[in-house]
This record gives sequence, C-alpha cells and structure tokens, in this order.
Amino acid sequence: MICPGCSSNLLHNHMLIDDSVPPMKNRSEIIYPQCSVCGHAIQVPDIEENISVFRKVLLISGTAGAGKSALGQLIASQSDYIFVDGDAISKRVNYYARLDPGASVPDYQRETIRTMLVLLGLGYDVVVGYVINREVWLWYREELAKYHLSPVFRVLVPDRSVCLQRDLNRECWTAGAEYVDRWYDEQREYLLTDPEICIDSSRETLADTFARHFMDLL
Repeated sequence: MICPGCSSNLLHNHMLIDDSVPPMKNRSEIIYPQCSVCGHAIQVPDIEENISVFRKVLLISGTAGAGKSALGQLIASQSDYIFVDGDAISKRVNYYARLDPGASVPDYQRETIRTMLVLLGLGYDVVVGYVINREVWLWYREELAKYHLSPVFRVLVPDRSVCLQRDLNRECWTAGAEYVDRWYDEQREYLLTDPEICIDSSRETLADTFARHFMDLL
C-alpha cells in the first residue's frame, strides 16, 4: 500500500481526520483519510488490494432525529469501528466546494461510500450513519460485493413525535420538522418491505438500543 505521492506505506502512515474543516457541532469527526507524510488524499485504488473479506461494515439509516449519529458515535466509543457520519461527509464536500467554486462536487452518498472503502483498505471496520434509501442501499451492496463483503443494514424507525423531540433535544443544532418529514415516510417503507432490519426505538434509550440491537453485531 504505497502512497503515490511520497512512496510511504499508507498502512503505517495515514491520518483519518481532516482538521482543516470546521468541526461538526454534533461532535462527529470529519473523516478524510490522508497520507500523514505528504497529505495525499487516499483513494480506493491506493489500498483496495488490502480490503479483506473479514472486515465488517454496519450501515445505520433513518430520518433526521432518528438517532443515527448518536448511535454511531456510541458504537465507535465501545468498539474498534470507525464512525462515518454522512452529514460530516457532506459538510466537508460543501466546505471545499466553497473554496473552489469551479471544481466538480462529488455526490454525498458516493463520497461516503468511497470513504468507507478507503477505511476498509486501511484495516478498519466501519459504521456508517446516513439516510439510505433503497437505491443507495443497492449502491452500498454493489460496491462491497466487489470485495466479497456483505454489510449489516439497520433502519431506525421511531415514531415521528419521537424524532421531533430528539431533534429538539440535540445539544448542538435542530434540523426541524421539515427535515424529519423529508425522509420519514420513505424510511418507514422498510417496515413493509424489510421488517427484519427495522428498529423501532421509540421507547428505548440510546443505551437500550445499542445493547439490544447492536452489541452482538460488533
């Protein structure tokens, strides 16, 4: 795994956090793997030969206020998984787009998938928290299948009133009813098509949801 910029071994010489981007108010880290020697932004071809079939991927979806970020952060704190917050990915993409208005802007979901694959190639297990609809779920499966990996997918489907209350109770910022409703019905469709992957956390604390539904997956 040789860095194309400086020939360093990327497995031993990399950093995960992009500190140049203002931090997320929800305390999710801005994940953007780079060579720690020359700053080269690590790409999938740089490390894909090291993506092992033994790596683990956990995908958590749900509307705004469902608890994706809080749960992903908790999982990362209780395991060796790296948490990739899709909102942090979009913030980084937008930050650099403002610095260079003429540059092409990657799709947020595709960039999240790319970041996930790079982390897997660097030897990490990954938990991703983002709004994942059925089309995007197919993207994840197709990309991971290239490396014979099957992700675990779970959808948080608490009641709308619970999402709104949790959104209001955030320490950092409030998305608002508009963003809760934007994806609420779409995400609850999984209850009809794939009920086995859905978690109604309406009456659970964050710790309860982790212990009951995720601890055994790690």
